[in-house]
Amino acid sequence: MTCRFCEAKQVEHWFGSWCSQCRQIKNLCNVYGYERVLEILKKCCIRDEDQLEKKIEKHKKQDHGDESYEKPKTRSKAEKI
Repeated sequence: MTCRFCEAKQVEHWFGSWCSQCRQIKNLCNVYGYERVLEILKKCCIRDEDQLEKKIEKHKKQDHGDESYEKPKTRSKAEKI
């Protein structure tokens, strides 16, 4: 039997309706409240148009050429220099 929330994974027990990950999400919602969890998800996971434009502009300004890449210095190499 598949999970009623994600509809992808198998449920934990024959009498359950949720997989282990969805049950954890449900428990967090019960503790913190569904509105608070939804607010956090919207703030952290969903980008609005302004955020998308800023991300695109920032990406365009960055030079992604191989010439500008410097290999990181390890401790042994940093001590020798």
